[in-house]
Amino acid sequence: MVLVAVAVFVCAAPVLAQKKPAKTAAKPSADPVVATVNGENITRKQIADDVLADQEARMNAKNPQYQDRVRPIAGSIGALVIKKLAASKGVPVSVSRQDVVEWLFEEKSPVIKEAVQNRIREVAIAQYAKSKGITLSADDIAKQIAKAVDNARTQLRMQGKTDAQVLADLGYRASTIRRGVIGSMYIERLVQKELEEKIGHPLGPDDYRDGRHILVRVNPQPPAQQPGTDQNQAPAPDPEQAWAEGKAKIDAIAQEIANKTKTFEKAAMDSSDDPSKFREGALGAFVRGQMVPEFEAVAFSLPVGVVSQPVRTQFGWHLIRIDKIGKDLTEAERDQAWQTYVRGKAQALVNDIMSKAKIVNKVGAPEPVGMPMMR
Repeated sequence: MVLVAVAVFVCAAPVLAQKKPAKTAAKPSADPVVATVNGENITRKQIADDVLADQEARMNAKNPQYQDRVRPIAGSIGALVIKKLAASKGVPVSVSRQDVVEWLFEEKSPVIKEAVQNRIREVAIAQYAKSKGITLSADDIAKQIAKAVDNARTQLRMQGKTDAQVLADLGYRASTIRRGVIGSMYIERLVQKELEEKIGHPLGPDDYRDGRHILVRVNPQPPAQQPGTDQNQAPAPDPEQAWAEGKAKIDAIAQEIANKTKTFEKAAMDSSDDPSKFREGALGAFVRGQMVPEFEAVAFSLPVGVVSQPVRTQFGWHLIRIDKIGKDLTEAERDQAWQTYVRGKAQALVNDIMSKAKIVNKVGAPEPVGMPMMR
């Protein structure tokens, strides 16, 4: 009897979770604070809304990957039903949304801990962005949400799914998408602000390039001494000699290209010490501020199609050729380059924000299983 009741309840959990508790004459209880970020409160109700909304969305999804995340909550609800049935001595019981929330907090569910950690991160990012003068308009947010949904729809359509299947597979819920978009927008604006301060002007189309390079890597540092080996076995390499040998090699490669013995692409494949050799030296589109200063200074001053003189950076000697300047790149190419740059900066920025925030977490951090940056 009990097992049947539990099974029925767990299957109906998303429906029950949406029901509002019956109105009573009792005074409303205070909403306990579960965490603070720089003095800003995060309450139990906020976390409950996050968890139950996410549960509902995932239960409506058709993707097993999403439904797997619901099982811990379903198991907790089942345990709550068993407890209430035992206390009622067989009398039918009902479980309200409030019951579920209090039970999840009481048993310190990992889902609750993760939700608190996510909310802490979101609040910290928003606070930091606002402290830097960054605000988001309702129109900007709406456009970005529409773009996020369109991108997801396009990707899933490529898998042969209909619009109905797309929305079901995503477990679409506007509030969940909205929070994820807002967090991403704050991070992107912060990265842009930092970059524009670095380059000294607003970012524009001319701040992008697409090109190729060849690298002769130079490592002037002696290799680490292995334990048990004779320290007098061989003299340490001369750093200047290492740089001179690298220069001679890059000069020889440049001569092959100048003499048309090899194309730049073939020389890159044959001689470059960079992984881009497997793409004929192609770097793809990149944004000003992304490369080391010595490389960037040359890349943004070269005419299209001209091979640079050897350029020395901390990595070694380079030959650079620019294939497209910003105005010749499509908006999609520039956007892809920008998103690559943002992704490369985002995690370090979030880590820095979190390290500086004064955080009090009364629920406890989730077990370390690879902390997600944002939802």
